[in-house]
Order: sequence, then structure tokens, then C-alpha cells
Amino acid sequence: MKYALLAVIAALSVAGAIIPAPDPVSPEPSVSGDRPAVAVCTIQEGRGRSTDVAILSTANGPAQIGLFTNGATAGSLATSTGSSGSTVIPVGDIAAVGTVGGLIELPNATSTAGVVVAGAASFSAEACQSVPSPDTFLTGGSTVSGESFAVQIMNPYSGEATVSLRVTSEAGLESNERFNSILIPPRSSEVISFNELIPGREQLSVAIQTQRGRVMAVALQEIEGETSLWTAIPEAQDWFLPVPEGQPSRHILIGTSSAIDVDYQVDFYGPGGLEEGLVSGVLPANGQAFIDLDQMSEETSAVRVIATAPVVPTLRIRTPVGLATTSASSVQANRWMLPSASVPEGGQARMVIFNASIEDSTVSIRPLRQNSSIRDLLVPSDGVAELALQSADGYLVESTAPVVVMWVATSPVGGSAAMGVPLDAPGDG
Repeated sequence: MKYALLAVIAALSVAGAIIPAPDPVSPEPSVSGDRPAVAVCTIQEGRGRSTDVAILSTANGPAQIGLFTNGATAGSLATSTGSSGSTVIPVGDIAAVGTVGGLIELPNATSTAGVVVAGAASFSAEACQSVPSPDTFLTGGSTVSGESFAVQIMNPYSGEATVSLRVTSEAGLESNERFNSILIPPRSSEVISFNELIPGREQLSVAIQTQRGRVMAVALQEIEGETSLWTAIPEAQDWFLPVPEGQPSRHILIGTSSAIDVDYQVDFYGPGGLEEGLVSGVLPANGQAFIDLDQMSEETSAVRVIATAPVVPTLRIRTPVGLATTSASSVQANRWMLPSASVPEGGQARMVIFNASIEDSTVSIRPLRQNSSIRDLLVPSDGVAELALQSADGYLVESTAPVVVMWVATSPVGGSAAMGVPLDAPGDG
């Protein structure tokens, strides 16, 4: 399979502008190419879980979080990122709201937000979303005994949205009337429980197809009390994924909503350097592939997934105390933010940086907190680096060559994995 034969899929950039409305404001999709100064987050309060929202910015400026549900505002709070460029808001200080959406008004377009959802037996994290897309995809769900899977679909806008779900499993394309024409009212979110609709499925993929309006979606997986969050994203043909050093179980699921078979290959970046096409195969139409990373190397590594039609690769990590899931990145960038990246109480956290470019990169790593200091790290071409994180509200990463950055954490009760947020245009890989 040759890279030159693969079509380049442009990243969809549908930005939003803030339109004044009752507190909080309601963003509206527009055709502007600018990054919107808002973010939408999943919020979970209750059932023994609580959410902290971290806001990071390149400027000291005002910010606001508003909780939306059932077309109304459930509470809001004004804040500021301060001189450190960061702040963390416990949602419990605003309202006890259950599972709802959070709309974050950011200080500027180079700001991000992320959430940490913690409970007595779980710990998970994910970056919030700024740019909606009409069609997104996620893979990695399961509804077998002892596991539950749901998708939260959020509409922060002032107009109604209608979506349909194209769901596939090991049984093939799933048919259920409740997957069709799902109405998401303005400033509302709906949680679709797949255990109620199609229990007993081991491998679920979901394509979220928007027929009207714009929405953002997040997957919610629970396995014996452990939880993980990951975002539904647009499919693409070229993906980059850092992989942290050995855990008891690390694997990749590659899924597609394509109606035809899809050829794919996995290039592996490990201690011995780049191995092109270490794994290759064919995804059946609407199918999945399972790749065991532990068979490749237990050391810090990375993979690049290339396919002849759009796909989405998802990393799943299992540890004795945690379940962590995150999707790959379809872009490389010179600047990244890692909102919420920090060390959980009694645990540890690490950043993984993947340089798939043809030149070495000097990476500057800055914890966003008071009196923080910058650390420089050299990441060689086709190389991967991993370093321990400190206590902070998140991190700003700047690189001389385009890279991909993610973070992982484990606590005494759970684990998390979250891709960073690129702040600039993708670089050439």
C-alpha cells in the first residue's frame, strides 16, 4: 500500500460564533474558519460521580461555564483564567445536575477546556469539543453482561437538531427504530443507552449522522464500575496515535462506516525505529479490526494508521484499577493544550509525544499553574517520548516540528487517556 495512493481528507472546520442570549450564551454554527471561543463538555454529577472542568488559555481573560439541560440553564458561573492561564471549576459548586451538557465561554480562540469525572470506583478524563461536524463516528462500545455503553448527544445551540445513528456490531448492521430521527431540543442533551436497545453486543460502532442542526457526542463505557469517556469524531484516512509504555492490556480498534471493504496498514514506531506496514488487513464494510499492541512492544511507542477509505482508530487500555479509552488524532501540530492533565490524588500521570515528521523536534512543555517552569525535550524524527506530569490544571506544549500529544493517568480507583487539543493547523507528516 503506497501513501501516494491515499486521498487526502481535509479536516472539516465549521466554527461557531457566540450569539447573545439569556445566561449563558448559545453558540451558533457559522461558516467562519476561525476557531470558536467556546467548548462543549459532558458533565456528570450524581450517582457517586462529580466533574471538574479545567479551562486553559494563552491569555489572562474572563470565562464562564453554563450547564444546559431540557432547553434551560441549570446553573452558571463566571470565572477567569488568571495570570497562570488556567482555572479549575468543580461543577458541584454550581449545581447537582445529573448527566448534562456544559457550555464553556473561553477567553479567546486559543483556549481549551477539559473534564475529569471521578467517583468512588472510577476516574476518567476527556477534552471538550469546540467544532461540531455533521457526521462523526466512534468505535469500542460493549453491552455484554457486566458492561454498559451509552452515547450522550449534546445540542448547545438555539435551534433543534435531528440525528440518526448507524450502529454496527459483530451481528452486522443493527436495526432499531429508536436509532432513527432522534430529536435533540435546543440547549439539551440526550443519553442513548445501548444496553436497553441492543444488549449482549461485544463490539459496537456508532456513526452519528446529523440531518438538521449540529451536535456533539461522547461515548460513555462502564465495565464493572470502571468508566471511560471518548469523543465521537469525523472519520479520516490517516491517523497518529502515541501509545504509553506497557500496561496489562493495550489494544487498538479500527472501525469504519464505509459501505465497502477498506484496506488498512499500521506503521509501528518503537524502540527499533519505524516499521512500515507491520500490520495490514482488510476491514469489511461497516466492520472493525482488533490489534493487540502488547504483541508489538511493552515500551513507549506509537502507530500510524493509513486506510483506503475513512476510518477511526481507538486506543483501549486496561489496568488492574482502570479502563481508559481515547481516539487517535488525524492531525499533527506545533502547539497543543492538554486540559485537565494532572496527577490524580494517590496516582500518577504521563504525557506521550509522537514525532512522525522527518526532522527532530525540540518540544517545550509548560505546566499551567502559578510559578510554573518550562521544560525542553528533544524528540527525534520518527520517535516517541514519555515524561511524568506534575500537579497542574493542564499543559501547553510547543514544538519546532509538528507532533501529536496525549496524556494518561492512573489513580487508586481508575485510569484515563485523553488526546490533546491542537491549537494550529496540521503540519506535514
